[in-house]
Amino acid sequence: MTVNGNTSTATAPGATDTPIIRLGLGRRLLARQELTLIAVLLLVGVLATLRNPSFGESDNLLQVVRAAVVTFIVACPLTLVTIGGGFDFSVGSVFTLGGVSAAYFMTHGVIWPLAILIALAVGAAVGALNAVVIDRLKVPPIITTLGTFYVMGGVVILFTHGIDIAPLPLQFDSLGTGSTLGLPNVIIAGILVGIAYHLVLERTRYGYNVRSLGGNRLAATENGIPVRRLDAWLYIGAGALAAFAGIVYAARTGSGQVGAGGASVTLTAISAVLIGGTSLFGGIGTITGTALGAILFAEIDNALAVAGIDALYSNMIIGSILIFAVAADSIRRGRMFSLKR
Repeated sequence: MTVNGNTSTATAPGATDTPIIRLGLGRRLLARQELTLIAVLLLVGVLATLRNPSFGESDNLLQVVRAAVVTFIVACPLTLVTIGGGFDFSVGSVFTLGGVSAAYFMTHGVIWPLAILIALAVGAAVGALNAVVIDRLKVPPIITTLGTFYVMGGVVILFTHGIDIAPLPLQFDSLGTGSTLGLPNVIIAGILVGIAYHLVLERTRYGYNVRSLGGNRLAATENGIPVRRLDAWLYIGAGALAAFAGIVYAARTGSGQVGAGGASVTLTAISAVLIGGTSLFGGIGTITGTALGAILFAEIDNALAVAGIDALYSNMIIGSILIFAVAADSIRRGRMFSLKR
């Protein structure tokens, strides 16, 4: 089930020329959008450095990347969900649930590796619940995941009584605060997740099927793609990785924080996906674009902080960029379909 109700004409099982042309053009257009994002990142960096030279220092740039990691981890599976024609608003609450679940079990005698696995399973279960409601009850993804967002937010409050869970084992905390070969462990985690999702999307049959699903659901079904199973795995992955991001955040802060995540994580992750070039209408998107979107958000926040400018302007800037990105996506798709005709 798609977020936009895409009902484009189905392609017969043997007719593959049109989708191939469409995908090739989409990738060329995406490449241009990614280059534009890189140019914007460089421009913001230069302006921020001119305002305050400390922005360009290596330690500060490392902070920018570290700040982008949590958003990026949430946004990777969200990219696939959106490319597949779905949507997931629940990731912010699942983020919180993952962090507090891991913290709860660790503070109740469960060894930290097992506590992490349990928290990941909790996140995956929420994703599976989303998939069941969308597929079996035919509730649109936006409504389903928005409802799950509120339900899981309530579960977190009931579960924790609104109190952060701390302290956590030192070995667990070191995963978020330590480094390996001079690179923070948090950034390493983000790199590994990004590489894995990039390879899955660009180099596997699964990734091809996800693009086909978002491009034309009816044609994907007629070509033998297991649509229901694919949808289920997309939402399960989104739930598990949102929980993982919450666990990473808990390791960074040394506690399972009730106030972490929520609407801010959901909206930031979705915005990074869309600004990175993933189409709201499905079928088009890349992990590299999402990474650039996440870094752009972190860079803007950091640049304003370094320059001593009110953080309120960050929301205004990001909101403007988001509107521009979705408008550009609409224009891009219009050109694609006009070229097809």
